[in-house]
Amino acid sequence: MQASRSVLVALLCAACSAPSFADATRYRTPPPPIEAALRAPAIPTLTASPNRAWIAERTPLRYPPVADLARPMLRLAGLRIDPATNGIHHASASTALAFVRVADGKHVAVALPPDARVTALVFSPDAAHFAFTNATARGTELWLGTTATGAAHRVAGLAVNDVFPNAVTWMPGGTSLLVRAVDRTGPPLQRSVAAGPAVQETAGGAGPIVTYEDLLADAADEALFTYYAASRLAFVSADGTRVARTAARGIFTRCIPSPRDGALVLTTRVHAPYSYLFPYQRFPLATEIYDVRGSRVATIADRPLADRVPADGVPAGPRDAMWLSSSRAEVAWIEALDGGDPNVTAAERDRIVARAATGGALHELARTAQRVAQISPLHADSRVLVETYDPLTRTNAVAAIDTRSPGSPPRALWSLRARDVYHDPGEPMTIVEPNGASAVLHAGDAIYLRGAGYGPEGQRPFLDRYDLATGTTTRLFRSELAPLESVGWILDDGASSLLTIRQLPADPPNAYVRARAGTLRALTAFGDPQPMLRGVGRRVVTYKRADGVDLSFTLYTPPGWHEGTRLPALLWAYPLEFVDRGTASQNVNSTQTFVNVTAGSPVFFALAGYAVLDNASMPIVGDPKTVNDTYIDQLTADAQAVVDTAVGMGVVDRDRIAVAGHSYGAFMTANLLAHTRLFRAGIACSGAYNRSLTPFGFQNETRTYWEATDLYTAMSPFTYANQLKDPLLLIHGEADDNTGTYPIQSQRFYAAIKGNGGTARLVMLPYEAHGYTGRESVETVLAEMLDWLDRYVKPPKAASAR
Repeated sequence: MQASRSVLVALLCAACSAPSFADATRYRTPPPPIEAALRAPAIPTLTASPNRAWIAERTPLRYPPVADLARPMLRLAGLRIDPATNGIHHASASTALAFVRVADGKHVAVALPPDARVTALVFSPDAAHFAFTNATARGTELWLGTTATGAAHRVAGLAVNDVFPNAVTWMPGGTSLLVRAVDRTGPPLQRSVAAGPAVQETAGGAGPIVTYEDLLADAADEALFTYYAASRLAFVSADGTRVARTAARGIFTRCIPSPRDGALVLTTRVHAPYSYLFPYQRFPLATEIYDVRGSRVATIADRPLADRVPADGVPAGPRDAMWLSSSRAEVAWIEALDGGDPNVTAAERDRIVARAATGGALHELARTAQRVAQISPLHADSRVLVETYDPLTRTNAVAAIDTRSPGSPPRALWSLRARDVYHDPGEPMTIVEPNGASAVLHAGDAIYLRGAGYGPEGQRPFLDRYDLATGTTTRLFRSELAPLESVGWILDDGASSLLTIRQLPADPPNAYVRARAGTLRALTAFGDPQPMLRGVGRRVVTYKRADGVDLSFTLYTPPGWHEGTRLPALLWAYPLEFVDRGTASQNVNSTQTFVNVTAGSPVFFALAGYAVLDNASMPIVGDPKTVNDTYIDQLTADAQAVVDTAVGMGVVDRDRIAVAGHSYGAFMTANLLAHTRLFRAGIACSGAYNRSLTPFGFQNETRTYWEATDLYTAMSPFTYANQLKDPLLLIHGEADDNTGTYPIQSQRFYAAIKGNGGTARLVMLPYEAHGYTGRESVETVLAEMLDWLDRYVKPPKAASAR
């Protein structure tokens, strides 16, 4: 038996032997075992209808060809627009759609058009009908269908403007839909010789300038943004035979019908003058009410350009307007009492106000000591839950107010420090209102809290009933450690029947109907798409940092590996900040879940003979204002602890360990190579390495470069490029869209390493953003990473050489 395991490992390693670097200028593929796992079919995602009578199965388009990414793209005002679809470039899409009736498990397949790219799906309030958008080279189509049969047809003469989310919404009665429609004449403005320079000017009034991507650059960009972002509000009958375009036209980023009758529509509308320094979210923004003819009947606020918002602040004036679900047409919103500036000393930060949609007296509902992060109305009820956030302690608190009692202080319900998963009371379960808005599900004074259930013994998801009147909690459901079962939806208002998702390490997640009486009925039967991974070993390893902070990682070992054989290893991690040591010590690694790896997962390398130390704890603990002052010291202590533990277990060869990460994990990787000799090599994907290029803050650091110059310099691995003694593979998308991680970060870091005589390789991926999605790109990244590991990590090395 021992010999057969050794033979299996040898065969896998031989199959995964790396191809030559000679073909570096072409897309590549990883070895067959990794390629087979990568190309496995995707497990469908599940969505419940508003009345919870049906669930939708959508099969995601996981790795489209790079040719899809190479389609023309307009980078405007923080958006990436596909001019062909008039939607988001390379939007998330599904290629197959089906419905399952909860009552009896009936499966209904939807006959989609050829080469469908379903970008959105919405049920009618009674779930009898559905609508979806289909992105094509001729525009984004609207399709309507009947849920019971799955039959669907395209609405003729209508193109959806899919630039902003939720472009299609069912009206409360379910007899029609509100659509943001493409409505324009003539081709877009064509670029020509510039008429003059692009000019910007500032004079006083400080405001941080974040390193945003894809901003407007000139008048031609402004014209293109207006051309593609503007839409006309239209109403479409449920059968698709009638399309009524209203008089309302503009750059609408949100449109929500009034809760009961849909007679009014609450909108947010971006308008000129635009900015070349900020994305559209900071542009002037009007919050308005329209009637069904498209006439503006009220203006809640018209906010100017938000170019002076301090770090962690909010714009002054009304924000986040919403319908109150208990009223036919009453609107509530938030206003800052401190000018939106968290640096101003204030006993109260925000107030919540309301008024009738078309005007009238303004009622102050409540004031809060901390900034309001979210307001969640209870379904068809006058009460709302108000979540606030304290940045000094990184604590979220939830309170309840009753809109029928304006001025009454919010009644505190619970609070939770950021990342304190062991004490998380759960999130309120919500439902979709008839107007498409979200509301908290309740039965009288009882709301339902769904939690992940992390604890020292493992993960046990739960559902609690929380009594708003008394503050008492009753546990309705708690998962066993195996199978791992989480609550997806409550199927009735009294929570006597639940729709849950169950999984085991070798069984993929599937949906079940669970009755409170204990019966369990399967609704889906998804098979294992990656059986080759079942031979990969997995265990959670816990240990301590030198100062006593508890840490953990998930260890993956190759199929057939046996104890006592030391392996080359890949450490994958992402640093996180914590306010206190207790929270930092909590373990979120688990062996209870089904292993289903996708692009970006390091688990692929277990198939190539490597031990993978995944999700290794890298906590940075301290006061949020100054926690980064000890970043390097804590990071190196974290890394030393994980290396010592893996080596001490007899699993890993100390001289054959690589460190890797993505984004802030790439930043971590470069810093560890600059400040330690713990690793044989490193792999850094889409990182930022020179913090002077993000001078107004980064990650959770709020001090500016000019306030903490020494810190920015010390935390930048670019500063220590001459100290990198171990090889570093840098990978970056040429079209990175993430704030702060411009492609130039990797390009200049590579040049710095090269100029100082270090060893590095730079792979720039055409058309890719911050995460990599193109099939050829994903394959190439895996091939490049495996080549790097096989060249610099896998070969044995004498300890004296280090």
